[in-house]
Amino acid sequence: MKNNTLSLCVAAAALFTLPTIGFAQEKPAGDPPARTAGAGRGARSTPEARLKQMTEALGLTQEQQDKIKAIFEKNAPAMKELRDKGFQNLTDEDKTKMRDLMKKQTEEVDAVLTPEQKEKQKAAMEKRRGAGRPGGQPTPEPAK
Repeated sequence: MKNNTLSLCVAAAALFTLPTIGFAQEKPAGDPPARTAGAGRGARSTPEARLKQMTEALGLTQEQQDKIKAIFEKNAPAMKELRDKGFQNLTDEDKTKMRDLMKKQTEEVDAVLTPEQKEKQKAAMEKRRGAGRPGGQPTPEPAK
């Protein structure tokens, strides 16, 4: 009887331990691009990872890659300064500045893209926006 109880205890311990073993495994290759410090809600991919993703998704030429990289590098210090404050600590002025910087950067990148690439980029953005909403619905357009 004691032997049976011991076997049951060992078996139960093994069953509770097995599910946690999978958490210690290394990530397989092909995981999403590296995130910047403070990964979590609103974390951004590194400029290099974003450029790589755009190149793969949109088929950017080397000339386009060089131009977009320069745009990202030009805007990076100002955006980093604002992000380093932390979202909770941004003033209304900071938030406006961040929106303006992002809008300007998007416009500069769009100017480098072909019409076909712009359409692919727009479709991908709509898909990302819809992914976080209940039922996968895209963000509604603002009333005009």
